[in-house]
Amino acid sequence: MSSDSAPGRDRPATPDPRATIPGRIRAGWDNRAFRFVFLFLLYLGIASVVYPELRDRYRFLMEALMVGTAKLEYYLFRPFTDDVSTTGSLVVLKGFSVKIIEECTGVYEAIIFGAAVLSFPTTWAKRGIGLGFGIPAIYGFNAVRIMVLIIVGKYYPASFEFMHLYFWQATLIVMITSVWALWIFKVVIREPPAAAAG
Repeated sequence: MSSDSAPGRDRPATPDPRATIPGRIRAGWDNRAFRFVFLFLLYLGIASVVYPELRDRYRFLMEALMVGTAKLEYYLFRPFTDDVSTTGSLVVLKGFSVKIIEECTGVYEAIIFGAAVLSFPTTWAKRGIGLGFGIPAIYGFNAVRIMVLIIVGKYYPASFEFMHLYFWQATLIVMITSVWALWIFKVVIREPPAAAAG
């Protein structure tokens, strides 16, 4: 008596776990790029809800940051001219005045940078290093940005709007990306030095 069935022929095929919706979600989550984008957007979404509430509740902190930024601008200009003053969040350079508002403090750029650092797949210690050096770097760059804008406003007023609305906004994006990339290459994926032979 003969049979035309081969061993294992009647076994049902093992379903591909990626064919199901949970399997696809799991496969997507295992993809580092997908996970980074998802977490980045999630953190930004959380920040967009939480930050306004915290800002309104602790308004005095934001006001202190605006006044502190104005004072920093004063001290940046002071070595070069005596004709600079500050009152509250107002900076005056030779009659040209700029009021430091919330958007001038770099807080939004810090939130974007923080979301990018927290979303990147690495250890929490390295994330802490990224936040610790990146946020002050962004704040410092923003201070230089405001200083240049004040100079442009005083001496090249026709170019002020373009510099303020377009050029420096794009530069801030480059700054955030550059600091983030520097953190990745110098901290996250930095190879330990090879041990000396012998």
